[in-house]
Parts: sequence; structure tokens; C-alpha cells
Amino acid sequence: MRALLALMAAAVLIVGAPAVALADPGQGDGSGASSGSVTISLLDVASSLKDDPRANIYITDNVPPGKTITHQVRVTNNTGAPASLDVYAGSAKIVDSAFTPENRGVDTALTSWIALDKSELQLDDGQSEDVTVAIAVPADAPEVEQFGVIWASTQPASAPGDQVQVVSRVGVRVYLSVGEGNGPPSDFTIASLTPQRDADGNATVVANVENTGGRAIDVSGTLDLTDGPGGLTANTVSAKTTTIVPGDGGEVVFALPNSASLPAGPWQGVVKLESGFNKHDSSVEITFPDKGIGDSVSESSSMPWGAILGVIAALVLVVAAAFFVIRRRRTAAHAAHSDSSQGAELP
Repeated sequence: MRALLALMAAAVLIVGAPAVALADPGQGDGSGASSGSVTISLLDVASSLKDDPRANIYITDNVPPGKTITHQVRVTNNTGAPASLDVYAGSAKIVDSAFTPENRGVDTALTSWIALDKSELQLDDGQSEDVTVAIAVPADAPEVEQFGVIWASTQPASAPGDQVQVVSRVGVRVYLSVGEGNGPPSDFTIASLTPQRDADGNATVVANVENTGGRAIDVSGTLDLTDGPGGLTANTVSAKTTTIVPGDGGEVVFALPNSASLPAGPWQGVVKLESGFNKHDSSVEITFPDKGIGDSVSESSSMPWGAILGVIAALVLVVAAAFFVIRRRRTAAHAAHSDSSQGAELP
């Protein structure tokens, strides 16, 4: 009985309320977007990559072992006041189809190869300063792709007694492939388009993308719905960028806001995706499911409380039934033992 009660308690813990992850507002994503009004941007782009949108904002080089490359980034202060900034190289990785910078102080092979000609900047309001980034790849470096960020970060306040200090940082991403020649090509395919609705009835279209090349890709794009019921056309929808490593797949999600009343269809769905030079389209007929069928993709989900209570009630019934079965068997066994004792002859 104790084992059954323990099992019920464990099951209740499993279906409990979802955990909440706290995000540090000062971490940034290495996109170069402003934090307050401090910005950082890439200044130089190889002539062979000038038409590559990603190479114009990120460092996306292929470097042979034993070679060194240099880039320049520009840091600008438009905060309305003087700013003291740290400039440094940080590590990053791809987690759940997202480019994910790591905390300051996490070192990798790539961060050890990067040297900056300035580590601190004192900028007046409206002032800019350029920083040279040198990446020296050792002769024995493995031929893989590594990820990092060149950061410009505010310096924490040094007021005595402060327990929590908030810093903001902005960065330029680094996608560095080590290898001879021009490096492995990048490409992707659109495997499928899946129409879905969430529990509130809002519609989404999920593009399942496969990275078929040899470099990490940042996939973004648009969705158009045309030729709907009665000739309806929906507004163009954009998706957040999804980062996918070679040989892996990811989901590019197009969420249609306030679309609970959107007719099911059929619609003609046209998805246009791109990552750098690589661009692919897919056009299919789309019919959205009923409300609550095919819930939209999300980073986390929780079981509705009604379902949780149902699970708990079912567990209670199972435990109660097991208790009564065990009790009945014990009662029957005791009765049988008493009958046999009464019927036995004494010697």
C-alpha cells in the first residue's frame, strides 16, 4: 500500500505546474540590435560575399588551419550620456534551433583564437569607435564550424552593497568554419508545411526545414495565404529566425495573429525561406484543422488543469481499487484460515 501511495505522489508531481525560466535582459542574442542606444556593426565584408545578406551583418568566414583573418566592428554610443563599455569575444552554441550566446567567462577554442585591439571603450554621446578583430586559427585546428560573438557590454555599477547588477550587451555573431578552400557549401530543403491551430483557435503554419549543407544556417521568411474561401487573401506573415546546424532539422513557425475566426480553407499557402544566398519556396494547398486540433509549436507547453485533475482523479481511483482488492484478498484469506482452524481435530 505504501508503494502505491508513493507512486501516486510521484505522478502528481509529474503533472504539476510548468517551470518558469527567468531570462537575463542584458544577455542579448548577438544580432547587433541596440541595447538601449549602444550599437555594434560589422564594417568590412569580403567582395565575394557582398551579396550575401548574412555576411553583411555577421562574421561568416571559412579559414584554413594556420591562417589569420581580420575584421573591424564599429561601436556607437547614442545613449545621451558618456558610456564605459567592455569589448570582448564570447562563446555561443546552437540550442533548439536558436543561436544561443553563453555567459561571459565561458571559454572555447574559438574565443582563444580571437584577439581584439581594444578591450575597453570610453565613448561620449554620439561617438563611435572601431575595434579590430583578429582570428588566428592554429595549424592543428579541427575542421569544424564554431560559433561566437564579439560583444560590446556596459560595465556593471560598483556601488557598495549592490547584490544584483544589470549589464546590457550587443554583439556581432561569428560563424567560423575551419577548412581548406571555400569551405563546405550551405543549403536547405523545405520538407513539409503543416497547418495547425492552438487551443484558442489561432492558426499557424509550420515549415519543417532540413539543413542539407555543411554550415549552420539562419532561416527566415514569409508566408502568404491566397485563394481562400470566397477569394479571401490573408496578410503576409513573417517568422522568427531559426538556426539549424548541419544534418539537423528545425521548424520555422508562422503564427497568424488574431486568426481564431480565419476560415479553415482551402487556402493556397506560399512559403518563401532564405538563409544567405540560399532561397527556397514551397507552395501547397492548406486547410486548417478545427480549434484545439494540432496545437501550434511552442518552446514549452503545460497540461490544462482540467486534464491534470482528471489524471489525479484516475490515479486516486486506481489506488483505491487496488486497496480494496488487497483488503478483500486479505479478508478472504483470514476467513479461510479461521475455517480450517475450526475444522481441525486436536490430537
